[in-house]
Amino acid sequence: MATLHRCPHCGQDTIARLIKLTARAKSPAVCPACGGRSCTGITPLSLMALFALILVCGTLLRLAARTGNRWSLLAVLALFGGGFIYVTWRTPLVKLERYPLQRAIAISITVALFAAGGWWWFSGG
Repeated sequence: MATLHRCPHCGQDTIARLIKLTARAKSPAVCPACGGRSCTGITPLSLMALFALILVCGTLLRLAARTGNRWSLLAVLALFGGGFIYVTWRTPLVKLERYPLQRAIAISITVALFAAGGWWWFSGG
């Protein structure tokens, strides 16, 4: 039997592995039990893991380019692909209805911080 993931709406294990890995806001995962729509949420831990993965793979990619070995280049690409799938696998599903609100709040806070930083920069001289 295939591994199923927990639906954030009804709490049942009904979402298939491949559906969860590809669940995004544009193509959400639909729970067969309750019909709830969900996507893979971005958590601070998953964002830090992806950032660390990009740094490690970028460093290894530069090393592979210096040595000129094609197999090391393929190993770095496999590490990046596997790491991306692992981080996506570990990131939980979230209800799709609250995602736009979270994005709007995050954009508002970022704009406010940049505006405050710009005001401080230009007024401080």
